[in-house]
Amino acid sequence: MWKLFIVAVSLLNIYGECRYGINYQNQDFSNEISTRRPHHREHKAGPPDHTKLVAMARYVLHNCNWASIASISVLPAIEGFPFSNVKSVVDGSLANSTGVPYFYMSPLDFTARDLAKNTRATVLVSLEETRFCENQKYDPEDPRCTRLMLSGKMKKVKEGTSEFKFAKAALFERHPAMATWPTDHDWFITKMKIAQIAMVDWFGGAKYVSVKDYLAYNYTGTEMLDNFSHRRL
Repeated sequence: MWKLFIVAVSLLNIYGECRYGINYQNQDFSNEISTRRPHHREHKAGPPDHTKLVAMARYVLHNCNWASIASISVLPAIEGFPFSNVKSVVDGSLANSTGVPYFYMSPLDFTARDLAKNTRATVLVSLEETRFCENQKYDPEDPRCTRLMLSGKMKKVKEGTSEFKFAKAALFERHPAMATWPTDHDWFITKMKIAQIAMVDWFGGAKYVSVKDYLAYNYTGTEMLDNFSHRRL
């Protein structure tokens, strides 16, 4: 009986390999995990080459849903200290990237209170959010796991303007839960007027990207549009 079982298993393996064209003896599974990306975060094209600084900077911001924003605290116990907070972010609609970070804020929030006194801030986003670094087995602090730091002054977007309508639609498109947030929190939209762009995206230290070149760059990536379309299927 044991010999018959061994023969049956061998025939089944041979049939399986022939039927599906698979040769398990020659297949390398060592990189299977690193190259497989979860469907909800799948980016078909992936990030641009690390030498394309402007393209990389725009890619990272557009493909991140949240940012760490550092401001100068007004909390009595730590007044004047840097204070970091997590905020949902967009740089435009899924199909229209501007490179400008927009936020939906309430005066009740830590960051909004800080910015009311001192508008200077730094916004940080990381390629880790796209799961690219995880899939490549890069630590979030690995220089190849690009992190982008935008520094500048935050400014309220005037309500009723075309920019306000565009930014609000973009925020609600990417973060639909915002539409259900309490209306008595006096929500407003703010954006950053960028003064400096620093980025770590490879070995050799930080790089600095021209703000003018960054804003002028014609970003045509459809990663987020493809991502959301896939999630609706």
